[in-house]
Amino acid sequence: MSFSARSFAFFAMVTLASVAACGGESSSGAGGAGGSGDDAAGPGSTSSGPGATSGGATSGGGATSGSGSATASSGSGGATSGSAASSGSGDVAASAASTGAGDTTTSTAATGGTDPGGCSIFCSDFEGGSLPSEVQFFPEYLRARMGEFVTLDSTGHSGSRSVKVTGTDFSQMLGVAVPSKFWGRIYLKSATDIQMGHNTYVAAAEGNGDPNNGEQIRIGEHQCQLELNRKSDDKEMLSNGGMYMCSGGVKLVANTWYCLEFHYDGPGRSVSVFVDGAEVNAMHVTDWGPYDYKLFKFGFEKYHGGAKTMWYDDLALHSERVGCGK
Repeated sequence: MSFSARSFAFFAMVTLASVAACGGESSSGAGGAGGSGDDAAGPGSTSSGPGATSGGATSGGGATSGSGSATASSGSGGATSGSAASSGSGDVAASAASTGAGDTTTSTAATGGTDPGGCSIFCSDFEGGSLPSEVQFFPEYLRARMGEFVTLDSTGHSGSRSVKVTGTDFSQMLGVAVPSKFWGRIYLKSATDIQMGHNTYVAAAEGNGDPNNGEQIRIGEHQCQLELNRKSDDKEMLSNGGMYMCSGGVKLVANTWYCLEFHYDGPGRSVSVFVDGAEVNAMHVTDWGPYDYKLFKFGFEKYHGGAKTMWYDDLALHSERVGCGK
């Protein structure tokens, strides 16, 4: 099959029309150690099944609401697949910041992407042979050992690859530069059910990327449920409404992809969290700040919980809500 000159010109026009700009570069961090969070004892209930559960009951798939939360169930097997950034292995890498055949990464330093309207800051499906250049490892003092903690794995959500984070030391996080107000969507999966111990999956950070520098508003696990946590005073919003026990709340079970959305409004003092498309009302705050966020971070940060292996895919950071179905 061959293209005529007219066909090629038409193809070029269509391709150029789809180009859009997205993300920035992250700053490096400095050394440090620590973390915070208490582990109040609870009845230790655990969840199993194809989706997130709450209040000890298992849903047919996806996340269901518990005491104080309003998450609604999604389809069987967890979150609806697909993303604003996903692409097949045959897609052309769209920018100088893209890193290998098939990677669909867009940023302000790059062009392209399967859905430019859904990632005005940054997006990637991590289908390339290495991480996009905009994604930096933190803390900086562990950067030389990054390969021990972060790899591209063949267990993708929408494609054939995802970012695998082996959480063993205190902090193994990847960071992308963001403005002080942004929406985001990422798919995540864990090798184990959500833990009683206190750990972080994703965060918005004011500082230079080091886990002990600047304010950080973190989304993670505690008391066997999803929670929101502020670094400076360890204030916490449990998804079960504040009961320090492994009962209720949003429970993410092992080996299941979930769509995690978040809206960080630093100047507006608000944070909103969504699981599989439905807001977790108990984790919504309107009086944390004002903050001047610099980085979005994802990976694993361990305070009082056990080690954990996480997978992340189809990251999209945007000025408006992206959603789970794109």
